[in-house]
Amino acid sequence: MAKTVEISQTVGGANEWRRARSPEHKLVRKEAILSAARYLVDTEGVEGTTLSDIARQANLSKANCYRYFENREAVLLQVVLEETRDWTDAIVDGLNGLSRNGDVKVVSELLVRETLKRPRLCELISSMWTVLEQNVSAEVLADFKHEFRKVASQWTTALVEVLPKLSEDQAKQFSLFFLLFIGSAWPACKVSPVMGQLMLRKEFANLEVDLKSTLHSHTVTLLKGLLTP
Repeated sequence: MAKTVEISQTVGGANEWRRARSPEHKLVRKEAILSAARYLVDTEGVEGTTLSDIARQANLSKANCYRYFENREAVLLQVVLEETRDWTDAIVDGLNGLSRNGDVKVVSELLVRETLKRPRLCELISSMWTVLEQNVSAEVLADFKHEFRKVASQWTTALVEVLPKLSEDQAKQFSLFFLLFIGSAWPACKVSPVMGQLMLRKEFANLEVDLKSTLHSHTVTLLKGLLTP
């Protein structure tokens, strides 16, 4: 029997893909969904990214998206994993280039720099616990948690190498607190149109929160606290 070939066709004025059966074509379609999700998170944020929009951006029907992911949140959790892998690789490479002198400020600068290079990851983390993990099945969440912890453990291990006085448990504790702070600080530092108008008033001119300096101060304080006997 001939292999079903997935090709683009025009349906209702929009490009659609015919049903794919080969593993290669399924991977192409799955990547199209993830690519569309990445683009929409960058342009619309998590709240503005719907499964319908992802399907439209990927030139697929919404029903086709359900063949690969159970819902929008499952798509975005997969994007979280991709972004976390890239972020972790950069942090590990950076930490491996540092000496074992326990310089907390240098470590903090590295972590903050690599984190702020990835606004998509920050945007997703700000909704990870409150939205994304709340709206998927136990099976999807278990797979995500397992992979996320495995990836995160790579940079906590590297962190202990650079900060020898930090235990493995303390490094894991730090990574959790660091992520939690990103999740809360990211939305707090985003200036909405209404907030922008408010900040034009003299009495509210100091409301803006600088994410870089805030994250750096938090990171240094947290690491010093964990390293204090």
